[in-house]
Amino acid sequence: MSFYNYWGKAGNQSEGDNASYHLLVYHCLDVAAVAKVWWQASASLRRQFCHQSGLPDQQTRAWLLFFIALHDLGKFDIRFQLKAKDVWRQVNPETNCFKPDFLQENINDYYHGPAGVYWLYQDWQDRFAGEQDDSYIFCDDDENESWRAWFSWLGPVAGHHGTLADNSDKDDCSFGFSPGMVSARGLESLQQARQDWLKALESLFLKPAGLTLEDDPPVLADGTLLAGFCSVSDWLGSASDEGDFEFQSQPTGDLQEWFESRLTIARRLLHRAGIIGYQTRDNPTIQNLLEKGYQPRQVQCLVDQLPLTESLTLIEASTGSGKTEAALAHAWQLIQQNLADSIVFALPTQATANAMLGRIEKAALIIFKGEINAVLSHGRAGFQQDFIDLKQAANSHPAQGEKEARVQCAQWLAESKKRVFLGQIGICTVDQVLASVLPVRHKFVRGFGIGRSVLIIDEVHAYDAYMYGLLEEALKQQRTAGGSAILLSATLPDYQKRQLMEAWAGNTVPSHFENPVDAPYPLITCYGHKQQYFSLDTRQQPTKTHVNIELQTVSELLPDDDLLEQMITAAEQGAQVCFICNLVDVAQQSLRQLREKAAGRLSEDQLILFHSRFVFADRQKKEDKVLDLFGPDGKRQQGHILVSTQVFECSIDADMDWMISQLCPIDLLFQRWGRLHRHQNKHNRPDGFDQPLCTVLVPPESEDYQLHELIYGDSRILWRTQQLLVDSGNIVEFPDAYRKWIESVYDKEDWGSEPDWVMKSHQDFAGHQQSQRMGAKVLIKSAMNTLADTDDKISAVTRDGEMNLTLVPVISNAKGERCLLDGSVVDELDKSNRFEKISLNSLGIPAGWNKNEGQLPDMDDGGLIWLEMKADEQGYRGYWGETEYSYSAEAGFQRIKK
Repeated sequence: MSFYNYWGKAGNQSEGDNASYHLLVYHCLDVAAVAKVWWQASASLRRQFCHQSGLPDQQTRAWLLFFIALHDLGKFDIRFQLKAKDVWRQVNPETNCFKPDFLQENINDYYHGPAGVYWLYQDWQDRFAGEQDDSYIFCDDDENESWRAWFSWLGPVAGHHGTLADNSDKDDCSFGFSPGMVSARGLESLQQARQDWLKALESLFLKPAGLTLEDDPPVLADGTLLAGFCSVSDWLGSASDEGDFEFQSQPTGDLQEWFESRLTIARRLLHRAGIIGYQTRDNPTIQNLLEKGYQPRQVQCLVDQLPLTESLTLIEASTGSGKTEAALAHAWQLIQQNLADSIVFALPTQATANAMLGRIEKAALIIFKGEINAVLSHGRAGFQQDFIDLKQAANSHPAQGEKEARVQCAQWLAESKKRVFLGQIGICTVDQVLASVLPVRHKFVRGFGIGRSVLIIDEVHAYDAYMYGLLEEALKQQRTAGGSAILLSATLPDYQKRQLMEAWAGNTVPSHFENPVDAPYPLITCYGHKQQYFSLDTRQQPTKTHVNIELQTVSELLPDDDLLEQMITAAEQGAQVCFICNLVDVAQQSLRQLREKAAGRLSEDQLILFHSRFVFADRQKKEDKVLDLFGPDGKRQQGHILVSTQVFECSIDADMDWMISQLCPIDLLFQRWGRLHRHQNKHNRPDGFDQPLCTVLVPPESEDYQLHELIYGDSRILWRTQQLLVDSGNIVEFPDAYRKWIESVYDKEDWGSEPDWVMKSHQDFAGHQQSQRMGAKVLIKSAMNTLADTDDKISAVTRDGEMNLTLVPVISNAKGERCLLDGSVVDELDKSNRFEKISLNSLGIPAGWNKNEGQLPDMDDGGLIWLEMKADEQGYRGYWGETEYSYSAEAGFQRIKK
C-alpha cells in the first residue's frame, strides 16, 4: 500500500543508508493501541466519551480510535518527510517523482498538526464544501454539517503537540503547494497515501462497529477531553526504547495483526506510567480515612447521604472541621462508581499545596491499591522535600520498599507539570487548574486530567473577581466533560455561592433560603440533576466556640511599644504568639523592632519571620520550621513569636495561643482565627492564655485604610468588618458568626451609615471587579498566541492585578562567574535542569517596584530580573541606581531605600 512509503518517527542519528525510523502508519497504530488499552481499563473514560458522543460504547470507541489513528495525517506531506532527508530517501522508492522545488524554510515552518485538517478538507472538498439545502442553518464559518462533525473530532487530535487546530486551517493556503513546488505525480501520490490510510482505518475500526466513511461522527460540543486523551496516548505511543514501541522500518504482515500485537506493549507502558493498574479499595467511608480512635464529626457525618452522580458539591464548614477528609471520602465514592478515575486537589498557594502533601499521601494509600501516584504539581513542587523523597523512592526501588508502597511517583509524571494531572491524586495550586481554560500550551492536557478526576478546590473564597471569571469557565468545562467538582470554604458569601452554582448549571439558580443568614451552617450543597441541601441534625452540630476580641487603635495599624512589650512578655511565659501583617514590609519591620526590644530576653530562634519574599529553598525551610513548632505535634517547650503575612491564614495546620492581627476583611480574619487554639485539647497553654484571644489593630477615626485598601481593594469591606468588631461585645461566637457576619459584610445593599469616602472606594472597587471579570472572559476567548507552559507564565494569566515580578539574586564567585545563591554557575547550568535551578533561587517582588524607571534592572527575554549582589555579614546586598536591596535567609528580600 502507498501509505507504507512514509516515516513517522526518526532516530536521533538519521544519517546515511542506515537511518533509524518508524513507519508512519505503525506509529499511528501504536498510539491507537495505547488509547484502546486505556479505554478498556477506564470505565469512567468510557462513560465520559459515550456521554459526549451520545452513541453506544462500541461505536464511540470506533470513532475514537479512528480519529486518534488520524492524529498525524499531516505527516503525509513531503515537507514533513524532508525534515529527515536520509530517512525519506530510504523509505520512499519514488522520491524522484516528487521533484520538490521549495526553500528550507518551507520545511522548517511546516506544522503537521493543523496541516492534517487542511489536507482532509481539501481531499474531500466535494463532500465538505458542497451545496446546502434550504433547511441548512449556516454555522459561523458557513461549513456544512458533515465538516462540522468531522472537525469536532479531527481538530482536537490534530492539536496533540500543544495547540489545538483551528477551523480556519482548512482554508489556510500555506499548507498547500504553490504551482511548481511539487510535481503533479507527487501530489497524486501524497493524496493517494492519505486516502488509502483512511480506507485502512475504516476497515480496522469503523466497519466492525457498523460504520463507514460515508457516515458522519456525532458533533462533540467540546474537544478538551479528546485532545488531552490523544496527546497523552501520543506521548506513550512514542516511547521507543527496547521492549517498548521499537522502530519498524519495513511493512510486516497484516495491519490488524500489527495493531493487536501492540496492545501488550501499550498495557505495559500505561502500567509503568501509573495510569492504569490501580484500583480503589472497597468500603469507601469517611471512617476509613480517619485515624484510629476518631469518629466522623460535623460535615463528615453527611458524606454517605450525598448523591453519587456527576455534580458540583459545595462544602461550607469551619476551619479545622474536617472538610478535607469529607471531600476525599466523597471523591472516593464517586471514583468507585466509575464517575472519575482520580482526584485533583487545588489550593490557593504553594505553601498550602506543600502542606497538603503529607495528608494526601496518607489518604492515597487508603483510597487506592496498586501502584499509586500522588503528585505535587505547582511550579516549584520539585523542591518540596517529601516530593523529592517520593521521586527518589520510585526511581531507586522500582518494585519494593515501604516508601514506594506508600506512594509511588512515576518518573515521567514527576518531570512535567502538565502531566501531573495523570496521577491518582494530583496536588496543585489553583493556577494550574485555571490554566486549562486559557491560551497556554497543552491546556487541554490539564483539561483532560481535570475532567477525568474529581476536582477539589480548597479555600474557594480566596480568589478575586478575575480568578472567579476563570474558575466559572473551568467549572463549565468540567461539567461538559462529565466530571465532578467539590468546593471547600468556611466563609463563602451567598452571592458567590450562587455565582458558582450558576456557572455549573448554565442558568439562574434560585436560593433555597429566602434570607441567606437563615441557611444552616455547616451546610453541603449539591447541584447534579437537581439542587440539594444537606445539613446536620441537632446531635451532629459542632460545639459552640468563641474568640475573645480586643481592639487596639493604632496609627497605620502598626503595633506600638506597649504591644510589642506584651508580645515579648507572653513569649517569655511560654506562649506561642503570632502577629499577622497585611504587608511583607510591615512584617520585616516588626521583626526588627522585636529583635531590638527582646535582646537578651528571647533567643533568635524564638523570633520567626514567615512570608513569601524568600528564594524558594529558604522559604521551604521557613515553612518546615513553622509546622515543626506550631503544628499538631509542635515543640512547645518554650515560647515563640511568629511574625507572618497572609501565607499563614490558609490551610496551614498551626496552633497559636495568642494572635495579633492587622484589620482585614472578615472572611480572612475568620481564616486567621482558625489558627488560634486550633487543637484545643491537645496542648497545655500557659497561665492567662487558656481562652482564645485575638488583638485586632484598627485605625483611628482620623485615618483611612491607606495601603490596606490597596491590598484588599474595597474600603467598605474593611469598614464594615471594623464596625462589627466594635459592636461585638468583645466576643465572637461560632458557628453563628459565619453566616451573620459574612452575609452582613458582603451584603450588596448599602447599610446607610457608610461614610462618603468608604462609598467612593466601594464604587471604584465594583467597577474594577466588573472589568476584571470582563478581562477574564476576553482572555478565555482570545485568539492570542499560546503562552509557554511555565509557572511564571501561568501565574501571569491566572492572577490579575499587581503581579509579582520574578527576581533572581546573583553573586560572583572567585573566578568572576555569575552564580545563583546556592553557588551554581549560571552559564554552566544544564539545559535539562536550568529552569528548576533558577526557580529554586528566585523570588517574587511586587510589580509596583518596577514602575519608577531605574529602580530595577530590565527583564530578560524570559521575564526574569537579574540583580547583582555581594555577600556581607547579614546575607547579601545589592544596588541599582539609587535603590539598595538586601537579602538574608532570615529576613528575606528587602528594599532598603527608594
